Formats: sequence, C-alpha cells, structure tokens
Amino acid sequence: MLLSKLLLLPVAVASSVTVYVHSLPAADSAPSSPLPSPVPIAQIELDPTASTGTISSYSPPKGSYSHDHLLRIGLTSPDGKWRGVVTSAASFAEEYKKKFIFHVDEKGEVYHIGFGTSARGAGDEVEVEVVKRGVGPKPVLNKPIVLNAEGKIESKEPEKSFFQKYWWALALFLVVQLVAGGGKE
Repeated sequence: MLLSKLLLLPVAVASSVTVYVHSLPAADSAPSSPLPSPVPIAQIELDPTASTGTISSYSPPKGSYSHDHLLRIGLTSPDGKWRGVVTSAASFAEEYKKKFIFHVDEKGEVYHIGFGTSARGAGDEVEVEVVKRGVGPKPVLNKPIVLNAEGKIESKEPEKSFFQKYWWALALFLVVQLVAGGGKE
C-alpha cells in the first residue's frame, strides 16, 4: 500500500508555469517594426489536483501604466502557440490587485490563462486561481417514445384560464341581461 502511494507521488507533483508579458505596439506605429520579445512576469507553481497555485516569483512590467498601452499576458504551449489575453498596462498600477486564472484540462495541463484586476484591499497583491474544465451537458439518447391508445404521442394540453373555460356562460349571462333589460321600458 505504501509502495503504491510512493509510486504515484511523482504524478501528483505541482507543475511550474512561466507567465510572460508582451508589449503590443501602439496603433500609430509602423507595422513593419519587429515586435519586442515576451518578458517573464511570474513563475507560478500549479497543483491541478488541488486546484491551487502559488507564486514563486513576480515582477510587474516596467514602464508607464497608461490606458492606451496594451500588454499581452500569457504563456506558450508546448506546440509553440501563444495562449493568453490582452489587457491595458493600467491594470498593473499599484491600486489594483492582480489575479491570474489558469484553465486546466483533465490531464492538468494549462490550455488557457486569464487575467483580472480588482480594487486593492487587504491581502496579497497577486492571486492565483486554477479552474478545471467542467463536463458539458450530454444528450439523452435512445429515450423510448410513449404512445397513447390512439397511437399518438402523449402530450398534456396547456391549462386554460377561467375566461377560456367559461366564456360561453359569460356570453349567455350578458345576452340574458340585455334581453331582460330591454323589456322593462
């Protein structure tokens, strides 16, 4: 028993993920200029089995935190594709609490990263959240179709209102009132 737990221990260790920040050029800059290379912003230890993450190192991006300056926050997948989001550089100002959101699949591998900010209060400057991929809805297949005695699909009629049920009685009452009221003159 103990031996089997020791053999499974390497499978349950946390993985280390490096998050990069990549500055996007301004819209008015020349499109032929080469993009700057991504710079590491954080080193995070993820434990997908416990849905937790801890920050090993964090260094916010340098430069001005203007609302017009855009930054790409993300990581590169093993196949070389960028996975992440675009945010304003103002998100890294001192008055905001930062939050990295890692979306992991069934194997515990990161398939997307999100980034959010909130008003800074007491607590950590940077938070980590790990979100596991949920199971989607599944269709109901091979459900038997129940037929009534006439061979039609059983369906309930919608409930009728008081006026839909007794309109004829109200119409008869009004006719009687008109006829009775017309003879008194």
